[in-house]
Amino acid sequence: VIFVGMLRLECKAHNYAWGMKGGESEVAQLHKFNSGKMEADLDLTAPFAEFWMGTHKNGPSKVIETGETLQSWLETHPEALGEIVRAKYGLHLPYLFKVLSVNTALSIQSHPDKALAEKLHAERPDVYKDDNHKPEMALAIQDFAALCGFVTTEELKKALQATPELKNCVGDKESDAIINLNGDGDEKQLLKNAFASLMTCNPDVVKENVSNLGRQINGS
Repeated sequence: VIFVGMLRLECKAHNYAWGMKGGESEVAQLHKFNSGKMEADLDLTAPFAEFWMGTHKNGPSKVIETGETLQSWLETHPEALGEIVRAKYGLHLPYLFKVLSVNTALSIQSHPDKALAEKLHAERPDVYKDDNHKPEMALAIQDFAALCGFVTTEELKKALQATPELKNCVGDKESDAIINLNGDGDEKQLLKNAFASLMTCNPDVVKENVSNLGRQINGS
C-alpha cells in the first residue's frame, strides 16, 4: 500500500530546567494542543523546554491513527522516505525536528563526529543512544544569542592575561601553559587540558569569580 497524505503525530515534550515555565512556553502550548490536554491538566509551574517530532528513542513520535511509533510506521511504509533518503539512511528519518522555548542558558554541548559517534554508541548504547553525529541548524523566531566554537589561541592568551577571574577558573598551570605557547608545544593538547580544567572547576570557585567579574562590569 502506497501512502499518500499527512499523518497526525503525538509528539513528546521535554521538561528541561532551562525551559520557559508553562504559561509562557510555546512548547507547553504545542504540547497542550497536540496532546488534547486542557490547560488545567498541565503543570504550569514546570519548565517546558523542547517539543520533539521524530523517531529518537528518548522521545519517539507516535501515529495517532494507529498508536504505533513513527519508526514502526516508516518500516512498513518505506516509500514515505523517498529513494534518496532510503539509499543513504535506510529506514530511518535522518533528522529530529525540535521547537525550543529557552528561558536560561542551555548546557554546553560537545558533539562527536560520525565515526566517533558510531564507536561510542557501539561501546555504551545506554549512554550514547544513537550513532549520529548531530549536526544542528537553528532558526530563531525571536531574539536569540548563541555561541559556537572557540576563540583563537591568541585571543584566549589575551583573555587569560587580562582577566584574573578566568585564569582562576582555568587554573594557573593550565593558563600559564597557554600563555607561554610559542609554536613549539602541543597546542591541541594544552587547549584540551585548559578546557577540561575549566569544566571541572570547583563550583564555589566559579561562583566567586563570576560574581567578582560581574561586580567589575557593573561598576560596583
